[in-house]
Amino acid sequence: MAAVRLSGVAADAPLQAEKTEPLRLGVLRSLVRQNSETVQMAMLQAEVDRRLAAAEAGLYEPQVVGSVERVDNQRPNNAQQQANLGFYATPVFTERNTLYSGGLEFLSPIGTKLQTGLTFRELINSVQQGKGPEYETFLGASLVQPLLRNFGTGPTLARLRLAAMASEIAFQQYRRQLMLTVAEAEAAYWDLYLAQERDRIARESLGLGEKLRQDNQARFEVGNSSQLEVLQADAGVALRKARFNDARQRVSETAVRLRSALGGVWGNQAALPEAADAPELIEDNRTPLDNYTAARTLNPDYRARELELAREGIRVNYARNQRLPELNLRTGYGLNGLGQTPGDSFADIDDASYAAWSVGVELRIPIAGGVRQRHEYYAAKAAEEKALMGVREALTQLFNGVDSARRRLRLHRDNVGNYGSVATFHESLLQSQLDRLAEGVVDSRTVLETEEKLSDARVAVVESLVLYRRAYLELELVRGSFLQDRGMDLTRDDLRRETQDLLDSARLSPQAVDLLQRRALQELESTAPAAGP
Repeated sequence: MAAVRLSGVAADAPLQAEKTEPLRLGVLRSLVRQNSETVQMAMLQAEVDRRLAAAEAGLYEPQVVGSVERVDNQRPNNAQQQANLGFYATPVFTERNTLYSGGLEFLSPIGTKLQTGLTFRELINSVQQGKGPEYETFLGASLVQPLLRNFGTGPTLARLRLAAMASEIAFQQYRRQLMLTVAEAEAAYWDLYLAQERDRIARESLGLGEKLRQDNQARFEVGNSSQLEVLQADAGVALRKARFNDARQRVSETAVRLRSALGGVWGNQAALPEAADAPELIEDNRTPLDNYTAARTLNPDYRARELELAREGIRVNYARNQRLPELNLRTGYGLNGLGQTPGDSFADIDDASYAAWSVGVELRIPIAGGVRQRHEYYAAKAAEEKALMGVREALTQLFNGVDSARRRLRLHRDNVGNYGSVATFHESLLQSQLDRLAEGVVDSRTVLETEEKLSDARVAVVESLVLYRRAYLELELVRGSFLQDRGMDLTRDDLRRETQDLLDSARLSPQAVDLLQRRALQELESTAPAAGP
């Protein structure tokens, strides 16, 4: 909207303006994303949960098992033991054995525990009567398969699935934190723009008051105006100076808050940011159904609630399985070997002359029916119901949030036009009254009152624009499209790479923290007020 221009209007500010540096909205978003400690903490938490989920995948990693054991034993033989030994009977039995074992252990996704390996024993004892050592060999495998409790992929993969859910929830929480942090910075940016416009309008209003005072003083000196006209103009200037001072102070305070949102990093630490972009009305043709559908797909709060419900469902299924009796199938098969030399012992293994196998079942049933398992199951069911209520609550909030934001958008959009019409009317009226003032038809008070209404209307137009943009920010947050609309959304792989870059940078070093503390102290010292009474 064009401003009323007066020739010779003096717009000198009564207060010294602080040094500023223009800041574009895109640069603001980039700085907040890079330097916000809150966003970085959410990023690191997502990395923690991602690593924990990856760690759970090691549950199925085969284990190499090996051992060496030396046994040196002496014991007296009782009468029965001596009788059993017969010709080889001795009062004292001595043995010095060396045992070697090695193999692999596996866990399958259905809960099967499989062990395969080789056992080799070097036996030296008093019964051998100086014949030299004997060598025993066993090569085989054993298997334990749960048939009720812990059977199937559900119980076995439960921890892995829970960790994956926790990782995805942390990712959604990072998206939420990034959205909120950038949105808060953008809202502060528009607040700064509003403060700047208030300052500009107050400056123009003060310029008009100064011009009227000068004109009235000149007419009074030649006898064409009264002293009252001069006093009215003086009062108008004083009022406008006070309003201008308030506007200038509000600009400084808002700029400082915006600079804090940048994470303490700004191009010129001595300068305050200046909003260089103006808010505009946005054409958004999405229907309410489009907004609701996008919200259920993109809103991180709702997505996290759905993931929490799925996580509790996994816990319920696991707890239900743990209430079953423990019935395990145990089986094993192997080959034995024995010889005076290791080669003879392994020869028996090659010939498969001495096979051994076993099969059986093992049953465990709690006497009281599983008190612990029963209560853990009921607790898991209650947690699942709580998570379901959370999803319903989030869904209600989505619907209400979308509807509320759309209503505010329509309201503030209409207000922009309405206040614009009011400002246009008062602008024409002010120009007319300035012409009539020059002819002596109206007095200065009438002109000042009209100008004050024009200034209020101009401020209302800008304020409605800012409120419109804030309402649009709220709509973008509710439907979850905030990052997508700005090209800031990212995949989990993108987040992983950004997190690694952060970990590799020097920003997390003790030296960086010390430097930040020194800068903060220097800024406090430079802005500290001088000591006075």
